[in-house]
Amino acid sequence: MSYVYVANSGFAEGPPGTISVLDTSTHAVISTIRMNTSPQTIAITPNGQYAYIGDVNILSDQQSIAVIDVKSNAQVATIKLDYQPRYLVISPDSQFVYVFTEEEINVIDSKKNRSIANIAINLDIAESFALTPDGKFIYAPGGISDENTVSVIDTKSNRIIATIKTEDAPIRLAVTPNGRFVYVASIDEGITVIDTKAQSVIATLTLGGGIENVVFTPDSQLVYVTDVNTGIASIIDVKTHTLIARVPVGIGTAKIAITPNGQFGYILDGASASVIVMDVKTHAVIALLQVDNSPSDLVITPDSQFVYVMSDLNQRGIVSVIEVKTQSIIATVQVGSNPSAITITPCLNWKWIQ
Repeated sequence: MSYVYVANSGFAEGPPGTISVLDTSTHAVISTIRMNTSPQTIAITPNGQYAYIGDVNILSDQQSIAVIDVKSNAQVATIKLDYQPRYLVISPDSQFVYVFTEEEINVIDSKKNRSIANIAINLDIAESFALTPDGKFIYAPGGISDENTVSVIDTKSNRIIATIKTEDAPIRLAVTPNGRFVYVASIDEGITVIDTKAQSVIATLTLGGGIENVVFTPDSQLVYVTDVNTGIASIIDVKTHTLIARVPVGIGTAKIAITPNGQFGYILDGASASVIVMDVKTHAVIALLQVDNSPSDLVITPDSQFVYVMSDLNQRGIVSVIEVKTQSIIATVQVGSNPSAITITPCLNWKWIQ
């Protein structure tokens, strides 16, 4: 059993935001957690015990991380921050939470729920950062003095150990599931490939100027790159670092997720309020599903059976549930106002959680 958590940011001058919790066995909201201010981002520990939520009060310029016990859905801790949390990444062993802000990466010890380090780095234009599967290194677009670099951080010392020159203005990146390569997307249409063993650039590719997402198949064989400007999904062979297919999927394409079994890719198209389904083996579009206005993010259940698509319809949050077997929408669930983030727990069996 898994649970989907949706962060609803609420209204700037209205009541605080909420967290909606959906049960994947019934596709129903089973809990609504009231937050102190406006939740913007959320991540769940790999062991399924806690949800960490970036909570921001835009009017008073206060920001914090709220910690939710997944079993009870009760808030158990609040960690104050100096800067607004933008993205969260949690170590594979669930011991550390890395909070991405414009000025630094804040490191939180999940056992004590307190900040233990601040890594100074210029992340002004960056829109993602990534941790290697073994948890040893963080790759972040940007550097202390040069934005046209990727910084490599040793998580043992929480220090920058290398800076790698990339194409102009790196903005997004992703690490292969096997940890061998980092693919870095730049504003200037380029993809830079970094070898994680040598910590050096081994290839560059030119794709398009609106790269929105970089996602690998679970076996690390392929990478899908979506371009919001051209409406093209580019598919790259990771072994050779060469482009093998370009699939038109529609202007406005943004987030993409691939099922854990590696069979299907789901691409959101905000312009047409649709979800494009691709067969990973053939690279063919096999279905087009209409959802409510402005789909912005999605998650897939660990068993690859269902896809949950988050949308915002006139500031009213909607989650559409897609059944993978039939490639059809089987439920539409109302959540809170102005949904900002969505995530999913691993498969949980409470008696085994320590």
